[in-house]
Amino acid sequence: MPSRRRSNAAELRGRQGRQRQGVRRAAKQAPTPRSAEANDIIGVLLLALAAAMAVALLLTTPAPVTQKAGEFLSWLFGRGALLCPLSIALFALTFFADGHGPLSGHVALGLSLMLLAILSLMSLSFPGGEADPDLVLSKEVLFNRGGYVGGAIAWGLLKSVGFGVGVVLLSGIILVGLVVCGFSISGAIAHIKAKASDAGSSLHEARERHFEELRQRKAERAQKRIERRNARAAASPVIEQDWAGQDEWEDASESDPTTPATSFIGARKTTVLRRHKKPIASSEPVNVAEDDAGERAQQTQLTQRLTRSKKSDSKSKKDKTASIPEFLRAQFVEQDELPYDEDASATTTESLQAPKAQRKQSKTPTSSAVNVRTQAQSIHARPGDSTQEFRLPPFEMLSSNPHSAQSASTDAELTSTMRRLQSTLSEFGLSSKVVDYVSGPLVTTFQVEMGEGERVNKIVNLEDDIALTLAAESVRIFAPIPGTSRVGIEIPNKKRESVCIGDVLPYAKGGPLEFAVGRDAGGKAVIADLAKMPHLLVAGSTGSGKSVMINSLIMSILMRDTPKQVRLILVDPKRVEFSGYNGLPHLYVPVVTEPRQAASALQWAVSEMERRLKVFERAGARNITIYNEMCTTGKLSEMDNPPEPMPFMVIIIDELSDLMMVAGKDVEASIVRIAQLARAAGIHLVLATQRPSADVVTGLIKSNIETRIALSVASSMDSRVILDQTGADRLLGNGDMLFKFRGHRTRRILGCYVADAEIESVVAHWCDQGEPDYHEEILTQVIPGQPSNGASTADVEDDPLVWQAAQIVVESQLGSTSGLQRRLKVGYARAGRIMDMLAAKGIVGPPDGSKPREVLLDEDGLEQLKEAEQKFREV
Repeated sequence: MPSRRRSNAAELRGRQGRQRQGVRRAAKQAPTPRSAEANDIIGVLLLALAAAMAVALLLTTPAPVTQKAGEFLSWLFGRGALLCPLSIALFALTFFADGHGPLSGHVALGLSLMLLAILSLMSLSFPGGEADPDLVLSKEVLFNRGGYVGGAIAWGLLKSVGFGVGVVLLSGIILVGLVVCGFSISGAIAHIKAKASDAGSSLHEARERHFEELRQRKAERAQKRIERRNARAAASPVIEQDWAGQDEWEDASESDPTTPATSFIGARKTTVLRRHKKPIASSEPVNVAEDDAGERAQQTQLTQRLTRSKKSDSKSKKDKTASIPEFLRAQFVEQDELPYDEDASATTTESLQAPKAQRKQSKTPTSSAVNVRTQAQSIHARPGDSTQEFRLPPFEMLSSNPHSAQSASTDAELTSTMRRLQSTLSEFGLSSKVVDYVSGPLVTTFQVEMGEGERVNKIVNLEDDIALTLAAESVRIFAPIPGTSRVGIEIPNKKRESVCIGDVLPYAKGGPLEFAVGRDAGGKAVIADLAKMPHLLVAGSTGSGKSVMINSLIMSILMRDTPKQVRLILVDPKRVEFSGYNGLPHLYVPVVTEPRQAASALQWAVSEMERRLKVFERAGARNITIYNEMCTTGKLSEMDNPPEPMPFMVIIIDELSDLMMVAGKDVEASIVRIAQLARAAGIHLVLATQRPSADVVTGLIKSNIETRIALSVASSMDSRVILDQTGADRLLGNGDMLFKFRGHRTRRILGCYVADAEIESVVAHWCDQGEPDYHEEILTQVIPGQPSNGASTADVEDDPLVWQAAQIVVESQLGSTSGLQRRLKVGYARAGRIMDMLAAKGIVGPPDGSKPREVLLDEDGLEQLKEAEQKFREV
């Protein structure tokens, strides 16, 4: 027992001794923490060193030590020498933070790794370095790139693994340095995913709310149209008056409880007036003198009946009458403006004097009522009326892309393309140098300085070879770049950025006809003014973005101008492009789809142009802008009938070739006439076609419309027709265009994209504010036919059977030469000549193979044509 106790005691003493030795060994190995004062001193000294190095690099001083230090740093680190004091300053800041012990060492190591990698990348990115690695150690490259440090590492990488692998390795070292400094890549990815998820859900909710609002608006408008249509169907179409001179009208509630309410809603509603119980026989015509009608108009009483609540049944019926004139009353209470469970209080309004056209003697009460209603409809809620105010759509309706001004390609990708382009030029024996590049949303323009004695054509002829080498869809070369002596080579980006109209339109700050075009090759927003052009010709093949470009022009006008400022005439022979704009208050006529109606509208535009110019002449104004200023400032108020400001008129034709095939001579003559003189009158043309051939875009049209936009076309010949130069055949489509403004060089632009939902929302915004005031009479103007092929009017009238043949064709609605031969009992040759005469007069259409010709007029139109021909001959 004693021996065992002694052994246990010895083991315990040995264990305690070993523990004391471990504690002493750990104490020797653990670093002694520095005091806070020591850390502050080290941090201040490092900051001072960083500031001294920055001063030596940035400032020029005669002090020899500072000068030599700056030169040494520049040779050692090159252009990246400033990164050295910056790294030291960042390292110094760690000494002022808590936990500086391990943190300072980690930061120093991470900053050193990143500094070396960045300097090496600067030297590695030198063009031509991969072909000859020794170039990175040349004197000029060392000073302008990464110095001796970066050059040595880059030279070793180029010699051993090449450029691509070297970039990957150095990029990995930069990421390792960030991780060593404390940056968490997984944490950053998790943060980005969370933010993207939140943004996606917010965007989805916003879109759902927007489309729900659109659906509700459409449903409300449809319900209102149904209610108004039912009200018109139930209302009486005749306005009856107590011609015996009674002072009061019978309350509608006493006569018939189902009688519809009196209303005047919009431009197509019916006014129902109840008369006294003692009717006057409708078979007796009543004549009302002009003065008597005016007196009676001021005493006419209007009874308004709406659904009433039970509490109001005991009220006096005198409150239901309102003193209101019969003639030209434009301020009737609308039925939709009141809740259905409330009474409509009577409103006393001022009497309006009837115009001269309506104060004439009337033969019957019915005809007088119809004239009164027609005149009242023509002045109610007319767009452009000074009493009607419009609200412009907010820009929030338009979508935008915040990255539309930038390139989707990275700097590394663009530098690689620049290096490959330089290598391609060298392979073909050119000494030209790629010196810079400008990147945009669609293409990147590389700037090339020509070698001594080299010709531009030598580079231009390499378009296809460069495209093949760079695997590019197309390459466009032009010279010179404006303001420089360099050659521009446009190479498409691998990924394009979309340009939305909401990105460009806010830059339009000028006149009412400014519109968003898009962004150029450098990402700058391009705004054009149609008033300065003053007309525009647009051409592009199918799928090039022509219709989207026209829609962006229309949307620019709708977002910035009211119907008082700009009116539109839209011609859409395809019937589907502009159908969504029907119902706009800006429209002067409904969207025109028939070529003959379009020709009539152009003829009317010529007449309107001449009328406006005569008005300007009498007012002493040079153009529409000066004239409108004179109207608003009251300079023309001394005239007998003071005029009102005139709106600009924009005529947009989506497909010119259809019009030129049906009525080529009339359309061309009208277009040329408008293009020559209509700028001062405020009438502007926008012509678009997908077939820019010489028979559509004639020489007269080109000579009078100098501003043109060419989208992607099929051949260089089409490009020459529209732009007088090649280049449009190498465009990429989907909005890629060449814009040629008169007096300026051609400019490459990526056009604005407009979504259908944006168009629907803006159109709904305007339709909610009022109905359009159409002038459809301009679509039925009859213009005397002009003989073709140089024939005179006398030649057309040589055949005495031409009008008899016209009557036969119109009555049968069949333009058949054989039918004329049988009915007129003439030979086939003479019948064919008569049919050509009818076509020249515009009675029948052009020949369509073996099918009968299309008859373009009815019997009333034929009579009007005869009268017009007679007047034309008398003149």
